[in-house]
Amino acid sequence: MNAQDDTLEFTGGLVARLPEPADFGIALAEGFARRIGDLSRRAGAPAVAARWAARAAFATSRATAGGHVCVALGALAQRYEAPLDEVRSALAASGVVAFGTLARGDERPLIVDRHDHLYLSRYFDYERRLADALVAQAGVAAPDDGLAPNRLRDSLARYFGPATGEVDWQRVAAIVALTGRVTIVSGGPGTGKTTTVVGVLACLLDAHPGLRVALAAPTGKAAQRMQEALHARAGDLPPELAARLPETSFTLHRLLGGGGAAGFRHHRDNPLPYDLIVVDEASMIDVALAAHLLDALAPGARLVLLGDKDQLAAVEAGAVFAELSARPAFTAAARTRIAQALGIDEAAFVAALPVQDEAATAAIPAADPVSAAARAPAPAAAATRKPASRRKVDERQASLFDDEPQDHEVSTTSVAPPPAAGPVLTETGEPGEAGATGDAPAWIEVDELAWLDAVELPPFDAGDAALASITSILPDETAAAPATPAPAPLADCVVWLERNYRFGLDSPIGRLSLAIRSGDVQAALDALPADDSAAASFHDDAGESLASTTVERLARRFGAYLDALRDTLAASVPDPLPLFDALNRFRILCATRSGLRGAEHVNALVAAHVRHAARVPLAVGAHWFTGRPIMVTRNDYALGLFNGDIGIALPDAHGVLRVWFRRADGTARAVSPAALPPHETAFALTVHKSQGSEFDEAALVLPASFGRVLTRELVYTAVTRARTRVQVIGPRRVLAQAVATRTQRDSGLAARVDEALARRRGEASR
Repeated sequence: MNAQDDTLEFTGGLVARLPEPADFGIALAEGFARRIGDLSRRAGAPAVAARWAARAAFATSRATAGGHVCVALGALAQRYEAPLDEVRSALAASGVVAFGTLARGDERPLIVDRHDHLYLSRYFDYERRLADALVAQAGVAAPDDGLAPNRLRDSLARYFGPATGEVDWQRVAAIVALTGRVTIVSGGPGTGKTTTVVGVLACLLDAHPGLRVALAAPTGKAAQRMQEALHARAGDLPPELAARLPETSFTLHRLLGGGGAAGFRHHRDNPLPYDLIVVDEASMIDVALAAHLLDALAPGARLVLLGDKDQLAAVEAGAVFAELSARPAFTAAARTRIAQALGIDEAAFVAALPVQDEAATAAIPAADPVSAAARAPAPAAAATRKPASRRKVDERQASLFDDEPQDHEVSTTSVAPPPAAGPVLTETGEPGEAGATGDAPAWIEVDELAWLDAVELPPFDAGDAALASITSILPDETAAAPATPAPAPLADCVVWLERNYRFGLDSPIGRLSLAIRSGDVQAALDALPADDSAAASFHDDAGESLASTTVERLARRFGAYLDALRDTLAASVPDPLPLFDALNRFRILCATRSGLRGAEHVNALVAAHVRHAARVPLAVGAHWFTGRPIMVTRNDYALGLFNGDIGIALPDAHGVLRVWFRRADGTARAVSPAALPPHETAFALTVHKSQGSEFDEAALVLPASFGRVLTRELVYTAVTRARTRVQVIGPRRVLAQAVATRTQRDSGLAARVDEALARRRGEASR
């Protein structure tokens, strides 16, 4: 075999000559499958059992790369047209798959839980730890903060204004935060999350002058914006309280203390030294990071998670915030407490509770809708082999069994925890920078897998036409949103901020965002007229690459930035700070990173136009020029630069090109281009990278054809980055398909929470 032309691909136990994988995650999944299959055989398992173990390993590795935490075992069985009982029996005999739960010291790399969810063991452990910590934290009674009902009403009136006699969800969120230990607040841009947090901080700092508070977010940019937003509101507080607001903010990795090979510095045995931790942009948190965060909370500390359940989920596995912030549910005691604090009748509060949300949660139980019976052992009748239509395979997991690249914000990869033998595979730990290191053991050779070829089971041929037909999911094939979302896993913790103070329903962006959230394709299209002067508009550009006129128009919209750049260069002492505000006047957002309409290519096109208009030469290599904006894409703790930080290239007082960054205190610092961590030009950002940012105006560039990355959550996230004006560029049919397609991630977190609650009730009854 010519190594330059072909690679050996392992899919479900068959070694085949196929084109080189276009996605590193595929190659990693293949290597992991080889390793698990070989480990099973070395443990003495029958060939059939080892082959099913290899298939399970491939599917779970691809699942986590695609954002799922687990795989419905029924989907794996249906893919191979095998009875579910047969698959269970084979995996049980493989020696590498645990069932039910993991005992201490059990190092088997795969597990099937009680609901027939198939996991990489590490991700099952993340879910279990997260659920246990949430239940334990939420179950700790808040101390008597001196906030009896009357005192609580007085405190709310002082920092939220006089009571209106209506259900004010900002006040409800504050009451939940003041009387409990875990608070989850979901709301879109303009719904008052910052106002709510400032009020909560004021109430708590008033009652506890020595309260230790930490502000954090998944990315450096989001952490900085959170701090800036809070301090912008500090003037609304009494000076003595404003002075106690935290002066710094952290990325979650920095807060936890690293996260390299040695793990995080803060954990259960060395908890964080804070009484209150407020985390913004929590929708970006994956299940692993969430587990580490909850592990590190001090007993009795308060946690406030802020986010938007309708935005994009984390790049890594899980949609933790969306699942936790499902429909709010309150116990009778909490309803009474909240109604008293609001000064309203309890019936009025109950009547105002959200019952139905048109924009369904992004995380759903893994067993639904593959089969409602997947939560219980299959009936005996199911044991009879019966060919299953591949159309019936759960659409959201069909792609887990093929080798089509999954177009993520970054190349996302996943591996299982190490088995008992063999080299350790470790995670890298940057938000939005998924990855894994390590290769399959050197002692696994292709000819050692010959035993797999002899097993007479349906071939795992990722290239067959039947499978290809379900990897391009059309809108009418996606699972319908449930009419009424299930209640949140934790009661008395979740509040939705539903009133938008920025976008009213009569505003173009408000109407558009609501239509997208609800999946109303026609309403979304109607909200986007072909009028460039409108606050929300559509520009039809359906070519494989953007038309030259479209690129020129996009470049011209950086006019304010160019004017500020000229003024800065003309000054005797250049001041980079005005450039940051000018840059935020407009930004291009792309659905994908690669491709002719992806952020990389669009950046190159727009940068050439901007550089030509500014008449600035290239410097320090082919990419650097005066005025080049960049975004840092990996944390560098030594330099104090973090994923999402924006810098601008400008000469210093000596004429040497430097990259300037704006600090949270409003000052600027310079870094040599050669010293920067990985970064990219930032005229255009991917929608994922834009999370945590806002711009006066934004343009969303869609690909020429529909793909898996295009969902209503992506379009909604892009549209809501704009404060005053947004334009969508691309084919209308692609926009329509995206709005009709929900992000769906398979997770067992709700089941883990139920199990943790049951254990807690059992312990309490003893």
